[in-house]
This record gives sequence, C-alpha cells and structure tokens, in this order.
Amino acid sequence: MSFLTLWNRVDTLGGYLLGGGGTKRQVILSVDMDRFALPVTPQTYKVQTEQNNVVVDIIDFGEAQLFGNPKLKRLSFSCFFPHPRHGYPFVVGDGIEPSECVAKIEKWKEAKKPVRVIITDSPFNLMMAVKSFDYHEQDGSRDIYFDLDFVEWKDLNTPMANNDKQVDANTGLKNRPVESTPPRPNAIARARDVLEASRKAYGDFARWRTLARGSSPLAMVALRTVRNAIQRNRAK
Repeated sequence: MSFLTLWNRVDTLGGYLLGGGGTKRQVILSVDMDRFALPVTPQTYKVQTEQNNVVVDIIDFGEAQLFGNPKLKRLSFSCFFPHPRHGYPFVVGDGIEPSECVAKIEKWKEAKKPVRVIITDSPFNLMMAVKSFDYHEQDGSRDIYFDLDFVEWKDLNTPMANNDKQVDANTGLKNRPVESTPPRPNAIARARDVLEASRKAYGDFARWRTLARGSSPLAMVALRTVRNAIQRNRAK
C-alpha cells in the first residue's frame, strides 16, 4: 500500500483517528515493562475465533454436533512504521525510527515471550505470541510497511505431580521416594509360620497370601523356610 493511498484514507475517513469524541485509538504492545504504541493505528484489524466442535453420525438419528473447547484466538493487521522526517499528522503512537520499531518486535519474537496486545476503545486485550512478522519498504519513502499475525497465549498451570517430596535446589527435581529395604532371608528363616514370615518380610500379617503363592523371590525364600520348619516338627 503506497503512502498516497494511506493519505487518501486518512483524508476521507478520518484515517487512523478512530473512536468517538475525537479519541485517538491506539494499538499498544508490551512485554514485561517494555511498552510500545504503534505510531500509526491500523485502519482495520481481524480477530479469528474457532471452536473444536465435532459432527458425528448417530445410527437411526443422523448427524449431531458435539460442542468442543475453544481454539486459540488469532489477531492480524497491516500498517506501516512512518519515518519521523515526514512529520505525518496522523502519528498517534511512539514516533521512533522504523528500524527501531522492527528491532523491538523482532526482539520480542525471538525472546519467545508473550506480548500483551491492547486496542484501545475496543474489547481487545489479550496476551499473545507473535506468529509472523513480515515487513518491506516501497516508494523510497523510508517508511516500513508490515503485516503482523498473533496467536493467543495461555499460561499452562500444570498441577504438581502427586509427590510430596522436597524439590532439590540444584536440579529443580523432586527427590525420589524412599523405598524400604526388605529384610534379609535369614531374618525370615527364624519365622515360626507364614504369618510371622509375612510380618518380618512386609511388616504386616495380612501379606501372608503373597508369601504362600511364592510370587516373588522373597516370598519363595520365606515359603521354603516355613515348609522346612513344618517338616522338622513332623519328624520329631
């Protein structure tokens, strides 16, 4: 879009001075404490909203639509960064060099940080990520024309795992749960029966069935020990 076209739009439509009562609409971008208001307010912007609805085919009924969750919103607009030497009367934001404007947006994009996008005198106020940033020069005016596309950014508050262990200050990871060391086979060998062997092996009489089935090496040792004790008693 040439400067002449832009100027005609400003002259005929009030251009980039949008909003009522002489209020000048602005597009304000910010990352942390770094704030930037576009020097020229885009004449139009487009917000895309979608829903992950699914259409299913039900026997003896036909098609039915199931509502899904909303998709991330998209925002796109095109405009230009004017060179200060022109002294355009419709500049409403920060009057800095076009190259500085480009460098700031490039820095935010490469830093992978969310950008707060506010369009004053409108309902739009969202945290977003820069999806694409295309720019070019034309007409030798030193103005830089650009296209900006954003995608909504949401903070993922992932619940903590069911692990109540303390977080290691060096690794940032939780300590492994402490596993109890099973008793040695000779401790089980002194058991008088399966119930006592269960208590010595697991600290609980209720685990005697596990020993009786011999489903683990420890259980096999205990079971063999108890059987030997029974045979000795019978031999007496």
